[in-house]
Amino acid sequence: MNLRTPGRADALAAQYVLGTLRGRARQRFERLARSDPALGEAVRKWEERLVPLAEALPPLAPPARVWTAILARIRGVGHAPRATGNLWQSIGLWRGLALAGLAAVVALTAVLFSAPERPEESLVAVLSGPDAKPALIASADPKGRYLTVKALAPLSVAADRALQLWALPEKGNPRSLGLLAAGGARIARIALPSPAEQALYVPQLAISLEPVGGSPTGLPTGPVLFTGAVQRLN
Repeated sequence: MNLRTPGRADALAAQYVLGTLRGRARQRFERLARSDPALGEAVRKWEERLVPLAEALPPLAPPARVWTAILARIRGVGHAPRATGNLWQSIGLWRGLALAGLAAVVALTAVLFSAPERPEESLVAVLSGPDAKPALIASADPKGRYLTVKALAPLSVAADRALQLWALPEKGNPRSLGLLAAGGARIARIALPSPAEQALYVPQLAISLEPVGGSPTGLPTGPVLFTGAVQRLN
């Protein structure tokens, strides 16, 4: 894991905070972040950027079976045999433990039911504007045929314009990957013409401003607003 590659440390930090960095890769990253101040700072900055997105999510009510299981566990604790000693005979202590356990189970349930399973390996690009400030994150399962693009803030686009995503190969012309939803939408899911490891086998992605419906020529015609290197994280 070469963190000196331009943009890689920032991309890894973004994946870590988003939760798309999984398994052994996540464990290695955590070890590195504890000893590398620059990496720890990148994580902190991404947490600050993404907290508003998390706060904007609607609350998620767990299924009824989850509450039934929680209540059953609590009742089971309430009927457990008493241990000797004043400490364990304290009703306040048992209530505190039950409430703490309930809070932990509820928190864990929210995570499990709100976070879909993600692959341990993923393709990621952090797209920035001319000011080098990250604006969007594109990620995909290498074996999958969809690319998810998340904007870190609402993208303002005129009614007669659209944002078009392009793959930029080392040689040859840019290839269109599709249009991003305008009107303030922060997440777009784009169908790829082939598995991501093939469709995104390019050094960079870019987003240009085009007429509604996309470029009429099959190539970018408007200004390029955002660009980002494609990283393979594993």
